[in-house]
Amino acid sequence: MIKKPVLLVLAALAIPATANAQSLPDGVAAKGYVEYEHLTPDGDDASGINGDFDVSIAPFMGGVGLDFGLIGLDFEGTSESALFGALTYHVGNHKFSVGVPRSVLKDHTRMPDVGGVRYFGFETGLITDGIVDIAYLTSDEAPLGVRYDGDFGMVKVGASYHHFSDGADADVFGLGATYTRDIWFASASVEHFDADGHNGTLFHTEIGAKTDLYEAGIGLSNGDDGYFDDTSIMAWGSYYVMPQLALNASVLDVGSTTIYGVGADYTFWNGAYAQLGYLDSDDAFDGIWDVSLGWKF
Repeated sequence: MIKKPVLLVLAALAIPATANAQSLPDGVAAKGYVEYEHLTPDGDDASGINGDFDVSIAPFMGGVGLDFGLIGLDFEGTSESALFGALTYHVGNHKFSVGVPRSVLKDHTRMPDVGGVRYFGFETGLITDGIVDIAYLTSDEAPLGVRYDGDFGMVKVGASYHHFSDGADADVFGLGATYTRDIWFASASVEHFDADGHNGTLFHTEIGAKTDLYEAGIGLSNGDDGYFDDTSIMAWGSYYVMPQLALNASVLDVGSTTIYGVGADYTFWNGAYAQLGYLDSDDAFDGIWDVSLGWKF
């Protein structure tokens, strides 16, 4: 686990990288975000920085490349972060990774954070991204693993395996697939873990459409007692008033609780954006306002 000072340094390095993504060296690709977020829950203020980004170096020695990633937050006394890194090998449209790769689940979901609240997204990430990120963020152990990705045009597939040797001694397996054609997209993923006789399985699927004017989708997750032992469903939509300005709305139902959010984000310079959002629920918590500044790439 890397602690607060390193997280802030990496975030500072990521900001100019996002701002100059188009000027990255040939063979280097970056994606993700770094954001400063200010929340006002129950009349109190809370703020912090969070980020989730990846950097890939394309093959430079007979198909060999490198992947790096960071996910973390430094928020009102809570500082958690996880550093990923893997050696990759490319053969045609196949990519193999070994080391501490990402789980494949996150690459097969488009579900947004409700109300644009990134901090809340860390809580609900289990529904779409599985257990690897959460387990890594809250422990000192980097999960060793392998990963495969295949790109077949309209269909992209992936599989990953991670092993946590300390504590629970857990094995985590993930599978994902995404299909896109014209404006339509559909995806499905499954994750299974086994830890000292205790196991769990998560299923997730999505379907929707995206154009230059709007995006809309619906996602369904089901997990047993190893996850959240319930079914969740989300509907979301975005309308682009102009290319830089999007109005967003989403509703997430988990068990007997309904959570909804609205917001707007404006991209004003080379990936830099400002966001205003509102998150509320029918009975779980009071409304939360969100004001954020960040970079996405």
